[in-house]
Amino acid sequence: MIKTVFHIIAEKLRAGFSQNEKKKLRLMLFVALAVVVAASANLIFSLAEKRGNPALLMDAGIFFVAVLSLIFIINEKPEYFINLLFTIPLFIYVFYSSDFPGASSRPDAINISLIWLLSGAFVIMLFSKSDTKIISFGIISFLTLIIELHKENILFDNLYFIEPIYSNPPVIFLLIFSAAFVLIYRHKKLAGQFYDRINRYQQGVAKIFRDSEFPAVEIVSENDEEGNVLRLVINRVNNAFESAFNINHYEIKNQEANYIFDLVLQEHIDLNKILLFDNKKSREIYLRKLDKYYKISVIKPYHNKFFVILEDITKTRKKTEELENNKRRYKVLLEAIPDIFFVIDKDGIYEDFVIKESDIFKIEDANIIGNSIFDVGFPENMADKIYKCIHNCLNNNSVEVIEYSLNTPNGTYMFEMRLAKLNSHSVVSIARDITRRKNAEFSLEKAKLKAEESDRLKSIFLANLSHEIRTPLNIIINFTRMLIDSELNSSEKTELSNAIQQNGTQLLNMINNTVHLSEIETGSVNISMKFCEINSLMRDIYNHFNSVVPDGRDVKLKLSKDMPHPSFGFVTDQNILRETLKILLDNSLKYTLKGEINTGYEIINRDEVKFFVTDTGIGIPPEEQENIFSRFYRIKNEINETTAGSGLGLPIAKHYISMLGGEMHLGSEPGKGTTVWFSLPFKEGRGYLRVVS
Repeated sequence: MIKTVFHIIAEKLRAGFSQNEKKKLRLMLFVALAVVVAASANLIFSLAEKRGNPALLMDAGIFFVAVLSLIFIINEKPEYFINLLFTIPLFIYVFYSSDFPGASSRPDAINISLIWLLSGAFVIMLFSKSDTKIISFGIISFLTLIIELHKENILFDNLYFIEPIYSNPPVIFLLIFSAAFVLIYRHKKLAGQFYDRINRYQQGVAKIFRDSEFPAVEIVSENDEEGNVLRLVINRVNNAFESAFNINHYEIKNQEANYIFDLVLQEHIDLNKILLFDNKKSREIYLRKLDKYYKISVIKPYHNKFFVILEDITKTRKKTEELENNKRRYKVLLEAIPDIFFVIDKDGIYEDFVIKESDIFKIEDANIIGNSIFDVGFPENMADKIYKCIHNCLNNNSVEVIEYSLNTPNGTYMFEMRLAKLNSHSVVSIARDITRRKNAEFSLEKAKLKAEESDRLKSIFLANLSHEIRTPLNIIINFTRMLIDSELNSSEKTELSNAIQQNGTQLLNMINNTVHLSEIETGSVNISMKFCEINSLMRDIYNHFNSVVPDGRDVKLKLSKDMPHPSFGFVTDQNILRETLKILLDNSLKYTLKGEINTGYEIINRDEVKFFVTDTGIGIPPEEQENIFSRFYRIKNEINETTAGSGLGLPIAKHYISMLGGEMHLGSEPGKGTTVWFSLPFKEGRGYLRVVS
């Protein structure tokens, strides 16, 4: 029942007060009801005990004061309630200290008085804003305790105890009251400073709200007892809001916020979600009917108050969209250009880039933008050079050009970078892929050098050609005349015949090589792919060269056959293969003074046939092996200085083998000999079954 009465009375205290004032009044109401209940119980107890009229009159007086305090609170007069607390010392004096006929003489009266006076002091400290009233109540209470002790003639008795603080009620009251007053005073001082700050903050907010160029609305939430929001109400709007939406402040004050916003914005905006549930401090909305963009910012200074600021960002948004469209347009144009565009600031940090072939180079925005030229893969010296060029551009407004290589997941690429000043703190870098151009330049340079070398060697060859031809011809002519005109013995005739034959063979080889080179350069070499019996071919070549080995040399010629079957062979050009082997054996015979020359073949996995010519000649130095297959190239050694040659044999042989689908290789060690080998495809082979013993 008491709880029901409390809520009924509390409902009357809702309007016209702030939240703090409402809480304070409800607490006063609780105290007043407690006092009324206590006073009622005391009066009923007095009536039941049939106390005397004076005592009953005092109990009725207490009940009257308690009811009167409740009436003051209900009528929203808290100061009257506080003033009634000053009757506590009066009642204590009447009950325990005066000569009134109903006064009590209980032994514990002083302690009861102390408790009542401290309770009254705490209530006044809690609810009163006046320090004077608090101090006055404390003085009156202290004097009341002194008078009561004096009446009992024990005022100075307690002072003789060893621990007077625990036994003297006035001292206890004074200490507790002083401590509580200091705490309350400190609390009020801090609260006053806090409220001053709040007031300054509110004044600042109000000024900003009033003078803001953006439309702004102050919205207050009306809550129930449990704090649930019942509705959102517009408290005020600024001049900018009135001008922007052509509406007067007085027309919308205390109106429901959702309704007003839907009205002025011509579109439904869920303010409950924006203000109460959404944690975002700002959001952008588009109003289709107004064709405008607004940025809604929310400031919540108190739990039930909101400032909503509406910023018209239509121009900015449309300008941004226009810039974005232009950016996309220019980016498409830039991507159509086969160059890479970078924007680099003065510190070497990449700000932006456009690259068409990002899939090829596997470059992502996160790997470039925000990173430094020192961190993206450039060597340190190249990064330093780019950094210096950036500052040259900014300081001198010049265009700097750098060529560099860059390693990517797809290989190494060559770029030409042009740096030009973009603004006061950044440059634009245009990097063009010049890999193909550089490769073409390198190839052209290499081909040029090769052609120049070939031309030089050809010139030397042509210059020596008359000598190389005239010498063997003179020997043949003169030695032939000597055989006819002179009377020579048989050994001398044999020697002259051998010399004539040797020089004739040399002259024939030179003419053949020249003819072969001419056919190769004109592309007139005819390939005739037919079945060739390899063993028969190798035997003919062996017999030919075995018969021309000079008698004065200790050289043995050997033949190695992997397949002894007479019909072993495969499809190839017999003439070209024969000519190639002759060239190789002729070279071996020329540069081998003693030892052996071994020629032959072997089958490799039934896919290829490997031919080889191995000798124990003078060998080829390692630095000369790279050029040994170059046209007109002759190594400087003691044999070449005394014999003629064109330097065409090995280049012709290598070209012939490539025409047959093979590749020629060479291995040599000076003083130990040389091995030349090549492999040909084993096409339509026959007689290749090997007999295993």
